[in-house]
Amino acid sequence: MTRCLVCAGEPKGYSFRALEVQTLHVRDYNGEKRVQALGSFRDWTVCEDCARRRLEETLSPGKRLAKACLPFLLVLVGGIFWMLLVHEEAFALRLLGPAAIFCGLAGTVSSVRRAVVQRAQFLKLPREEALKRAAWSCALSAAPNKNGDNDLTYIPVDEETRGLDRKQMVLRYDLLPPIAAQALERLGAEREG
Repeated sequence: MTRCLVCAGEPKGYSFRALEVQTLHVRDYNGEKRVQALGSFRDWTVCEDCARRRLEETLSPGKRLAKACLPFLLVLVGGIFWMLLVHEEAFALRLLGPAAIFCGLAGTVSSVRRAVVQRAQFLKLPREEALKRAAWSCALSAAPNKNGDNDLTYIPVDEETRGLDRKQMVLRYDLLPPIAAQALERLGAEREG
């Protein structure tokens, strides 16, 4: 059994198997296109301490939320100072202030909203299920998210995922339809194998 993916501690805890999805964003004159391919299966373990810590951070997001909101609040304050310091003869430059204020407010509200929604989702779950979801969240944040130019995402190999149809796979995991079909085939073969 592998060691904890987060802290490299004892392997007692939650074990996960995930299917890697590699996404390459190709930009050209006609816009952006995505090219996807399935990677290999990954086996991860997250210890109970890391899962418990993540669950506590999610249920009491104070420090994590402050850390996430700080850059946006700095942009907001910078926008206010910019508006106060730039005089009216430079009207075009003065517009940067309201733009910075808007960006700061939007980022702060988005971060707070994300934390509140995630907290509400975890509070609805039984304690053991919440710990398992927190462990999965730990595994996703500790797993590699880039491989060269490719973005890496992961599909959990579990009964819930196997029960999805192609359209649900496309929506939930942001897959292209042919890749969703391939993923379902590989997940089915994984169950049989």
